[in-house]
Amino acid sequence: MSDLLCVATIVLAGLVQASLQLSLGGLILLYHASMGHHRRRKTRFLAKNYIIGAAVISFLMVCALGFLISTAFNGALKTEYLVICVGIFLASALVMWLFYFRRGHNTELWLPRSFTRFIHRRAKATNDNIEAFSLGMLSSFAEMPLSIALYFIVANCVLNLSAQYQIIAILGYTLMSVLPLCILKLRVKTGQNVVDFQKARLRNKAYLRIISGSGFAVLAAFVWVYWVK
Repeated sequence: MSDLLCVATIVLAGLVQASLQLSLGGLILLYHASMGHHRRRKTRFLAKNYIIGAAVISFLMVCALGFLISTAFNGALKTEYLVICVGIFLASALVMWLFYFRRGHNTELWLPRSFTRFIHRRAKATNDNIEAFSLGMLSSFAEMPLSIALYFIVANCVLNLSAQYQIIAILGYTLMSVLPLCILKLRVKTGQNVVDFQKARLRNKAYLRIISGSGFAVLAAFVWVYWVK
């Protein structure tokens, strides 16, 4: 496969992962709770470490799955495994369209309530950088049912790139995966109230659901046309 096709697939997968809402919701909770208990400087450090934690998981997952593919699959996923990824993307699209947000005037996600309560509780209680870093990692792990196939596709694309571009591709994907978190941090730094940001998510949650689901559907079609057929 050409480097251009690999890069296009990585960028599309990165945009899809960036549309997932759990890590962003966790960061909003962290901001909301921290601003009432800590100085602004302390809150900025907590948010930065949360973002780094989420980014580390994305980086390590692509590297680990790349190693797995290179050793167990001779450097590239076979067609049948790509078809499985396409099926997962289509199933994820349906999940996003129909079930991702719970019903009601909120942005609560359709995850086990005990798990979401745990994330919310830790976000509100976090008061040191290590715990914020761990919470960022946890939020990325919680998205794994939707993101694991993305990591496989990205790792497969990275292995198909020229060697000099592989680490750049991994870093680029990692940055894209946490781009909404960085945007939120920048907006808060420039004076926007995090409550206003959450209200905007609430007003537009139907559009967020459509965008995320459509992203998975487009990625499924893209992989099918350019990687499977």
